Amino acid sequence: MAVQDHIEPAGTYKSQYHLRWRGGARLLDPFPRLKEWLASSARGLLKQIFEPGMVTTERVIEYPFVFQHLNGVVGPVLDLGCCHSRLPLALASRGFGVVGMDFNPYPYRHPGLRALRGDIMRIPFAAGTFSAVLAVSVIEHIGIGHYGEPEADIGDQVAVREIARILKPGGKALITVPYGRTHTNDWMRVYDKPRLAQLTAALATDQVEYAVSRTGLWMPADEGEAATIDWNGPHRAVALVVASKAA
Repeated sequence: MAVQDHIEPAGTYKSQYHLRWRGGARLLDPFPRLKEWLASSARGLLKQIFEPGMVTTERVIEYPFVFQHLNGVVGPVLDLGCCHSRLPLALASRGFGVVGMDFNPYPYRHPGLRALRGDIMRIPFAAGTFSAVLAVSVIEHIGIGHYGEPEADIGDQVAVREIARILKPGGKALITVPYGRTHTNDWMRVYDKPRLAQLTAALATDQVEYAVSRTGLWMPADEGEAATIDWNGPHRAVALVVASKAA
């Protein structure tokens, strides 16, 4: 299936991801022209309400981070939480053998990509299967139940333990999460330094990078600057972790 411009939304608006909104949108499936007109109208309205910078997502810094650190990786790559992401398609197009896994179905196809549905807290592969495991803006959601997945208080930590289990010796885990003043809501978690260390305890952390967005302009940052970000406001920060299988 050809990749369409709407694989990822032009902007990240929380209401797009609520299941109750998704259910309402499905009622419009028999009327594709009406559905597209309403969607286009809504996007236009949101762009008028929000500054253009505010609709730039963290993918602009996360995807280059992934490609940079996959340089030299040989062997299968697992992309967790791939639903509606361009990343598995981009990796498969560059010659990687990719498995994409999400609790929800992945609707796009590529000869180098195998997509499957499953619970990231119970990854259905043997220990030492993958040369690299990617979790780009996904771990913070695991166990909260927002996307219909099973609920678990420490679902994020369980997921990282699963990543450690299925990594080959010498393999890489590339994990990105929201960073700043810690809190948890009905959608995601935000991590600070202690919480991030607890999250990645099952892995050997090789490197952590930080980036901060103020009105949509993403820039590299140090931990101190990223730690000041309050996700309840307009600014954003992410931690980008390079880790490996602990000895």
